[in-house]
Amino acid sequence: MTRAVDTYPLLPERAGSARVAKKVFGGLILAIPGGLTAYLAFRSGGFFGQDVAVAAVVLLVAAVLRITLATEPFAGWTTSAAVVAGAGAAFAAWVLVSAAWGSGTMRQLLEFDRALVYVLAFALLASVRRRPGALDTLLWWVLAAIVIAALAGVATRVLPDVFEGVPGRERDRLSHPLRYWNAMSVLCALGMVLAVHAASAARQPGAVRVLACAALPVLAVAWYLPLSRGGIATAALGLGAYALLARPPRLIATMLCAGPPVVVAVVAAYGAEALTTASFNEGPGPEQGHRVAVVLAACVVVAGVARLGMLRVEGRLDRLAGAARRRRARVAVVVVAVAVAAVAAAVALDAPGWASDQYRGFVEGDVEFGLDSRQRLTSPGNNGRIGMWEVSVDGFAAEPLHGRGAGTWETLWAQERAGTLRTLDGHSLYLETAAELGAVGLVLLLVMLGGLLVGVARGLRGPGRHARAAVLAGGVALLVHAGIDWDWEMPVLFLWLFAAGGLACAARGDGGPRGEGPAGERGPRRMTRVLAGLACLLLALTPLVVYRSEAALARAGEAFQRNDCPEAIDAALTSAGTLGVRAEPLEVIGYCDLRLGAPALAVRAMEAAARRDPESWRYPYGLAIARALDGKDPRPAIADARRLNPREEKVRDLARAFATDRPARWRRAAAAAKLP
Repeated sequence: MTRAVDTYPLLPERAGSARVAKKVFGGLILAIPGGLTAYLAFRSGGFFGQDVAVAAVVLLVAAVLRITLATEPFAGWTTSAAVVAGAGAAFAAWVLVSAAWGSGTMRQLLEFDRALVYVLAFALLASVRRRPGALDTLLWWVLAAIVIAALAGVATRVLPDVFEGVPGRERDRLSHPLRYWNAMSVLCALGMVLAVHAASAARQPGAVRVLACAALPVLAVAWYLPLSRGGIATAALGLGAYALLARPPRLIATMLCAGPPVVVAVVAAYGAEALTTASFNEGPGPEQGHRVAVVLAACVVVAGVARLGMLRVEGRLDRLAGAARRRRARVAVVVVAVAVAAVAAAVALDAPGWASDQYRGFVEGDVEFGLDSRQRLTSPGNNGRIGMWEVSVDGFAAEPLHGRGAGTWETLWAQERAGTLRTLDGHSLYLETAAELGAVGLVLLLVMLGGLLVGVARGLRGPGRHARAAVLAGGVALLVHAGIDWDWEMPVLFLWLFAAGGLACAARGDGGPRGEGPAGERGPRRMTRVLAGLACLLLALTPLVVYRSEAALARAGEAFQRNDCPEAIDAALTSAGTLGVRAEPLEVIGYCDLRLGAPALAVRAMEAAARRDPESWRYPYGLAIARALDGKDPRPAIADARRLNPREEKVRDLARAFATDRPARWRRAAAAAKLP
């Protein structure tokens, strides 16, 4: 009797075709996280709602296909997977429900879509029986996506006359293609962890070892050029945790083969000072970049060739590693002795004093550096984070149970900030969540993330422990960094972790009868499949609507920038008609009405925008301008804008200009006002 397979429900005589379909379908599921990582990397890291919606739809389509076509679509579900997915679903629901008390419903919809992507990535992979080597395959795809992004970023910096990227706000720091330098460095740090795993762990194909080793110099240069202190710390934590947790037998081979080329490549990039200036693409920049490109290419070749040659002696290294494990007690003594000596040396060199100075510099100062941007790597300043965290804590204290509503930290910061620093996010996943979603949201988030890490860690002593160690090390490093930056808002950093965590939490399937189920098993009934598929299609409505609205709003913004107000108004009406809760399209319409000489219509549009998002200063600011040009008193509207953002210079300047009873002065000031 032919065994049933965990894929399309075909007749027994079609079992051969079913096995082929199973491999293809299963391989595609494992490739989805890597494919989405590559897509998001070249779409600003997935920061914007339109790209999050695309990722959500892709995952939902994959889920529908699996539910309707697989013989056992939920074969991988385990208790630990259910706990994580349940907490994630509750977190996403809480985000959506927070629209009941949070301002600007669109904010909650965008935050819901992002949480939905993470939960879907976990649930989709958790539903698949985990075959031997499946987690490694998933990580290979993710590593390939990260290497492609790193290559694209480095190419725009070392060959700026050939490849033109999109530099971020700080041109001296590499941010292409993610458009945020810290996220770029963190992504490459995670890639370095995965590359070291692929080059060092047991049971990796020789070609994978060679290619992963060759990729390390590229990842290292792309990791350095953003000049991110957080990225450096993430790499140190991730690589150290992987070495400690996995203890792969061939780590020494990887270090010997890739270590010197990585050092040479990073030193060459550091020595090309023009590459870390805003004018990297002119003057001496291209010449220095070309030299670095040559050095980097040579380092890639050397690392790959060296790792290829090392394949012949890996058996001997494995025997040495086995002997070392048999002498575990003596090794432990040596490790303890080395640790004691290191602590003694640190005390003798006044390391505690140095650490105290660094801590004091972080708490009391900002990043200070001169013309050489590389100096920021040794600066302990906090870049305004202390103030952001204090505002988050105060926001949580004001609404400790349910918070202010998802996505509202921006308005909280505008109202409570002590200086003029502009930012959209709280630079701490945990404190921002506490401020926006209260204790309920924070607990759900911690259960979801903690359950994921525990599920991955449970198999560290079993088969595939090296792959689990890579996921756990990268995940811990990322979650630590998320406490000091806005990584959560960059799905390119988190999607792989949820997908890999879902697969790690899934039930094992070794290809035998126990993994496949009894012959002829039909899996869930048709009605169950239909209902589950309909649930996925229902979930797809939100990202689809958001995508259409975001795409139309983007067209409206582009048309407004080129002064094509008829096109801008048409696109804005489409955006607002798709999602009536949006305020931004009405703002575009209002400013276009002013350009077209219809201030009365602009007043109506700005009033409607302010009603949809009463906590944003932008809309009363625009309303004040419209009222002034319409000959009406703008002072109540500008007073609202100043209440919502008291330290915004544009608001303060316009409030001073409107401090008169003369309509003619109102009109002149409004005509010269700066747009948000």
